[in-house]
Amino acid sequence: MKDNEEISTREREKLLKSLHSSLFWVGKEIPYTITINGNEVHLHEIVWEIVNKPHIERSDVDNIDKFLELLSVKEKEYEEGLAHGNVSSEKAKEIFEKAAGIRRAIMDLKELTTSAKRKTIFKSRHICDNVETCEWDSLTENMKDKRWSKKS
Repeated sequence: MKDNEEISTREREKLLKSLHSSLFWVGKEIPYTITINGNEVHLHEIVWEIVNKPHIERSDVDNIDKFLELLSVKEKEYEEGLAHGNVSSEKAKEIFEKAAGIRRAIMDLKELTTSAKRKTIFKSRHICDNVETCEWDSLTENMKDKRWSKKS
């Protein structure tokens, strides 16, 4: 099949099955940017900033939980586009990679929201010095704004 032809049912089912398999996201790259509720989010940078914060405060955990909800909605949106959209094979592969990258971001961030896992991670990880958290700080401020409500 040519990349610009519509995806076959078999190929679509194969990609969807992969999305539902365990650990399909391992080794996938977190997208550099995604659009959530009409806002461009520098996902790769935000995950990097959060993972490299020397200390995660309770407010960070609350904000991570909210962000995880937004990411889950975006992942489902990509999955729906893959399952029901009239897309080319090339576009379907692109959607799959974005969904996989978002799932990786979700899994990386979920580890930080569980207290026991967080303690283990902080004991064994290397923190990068001088990591600026401006993207994360900006996102948390924007999430407090009504533009980021679930209803929008």
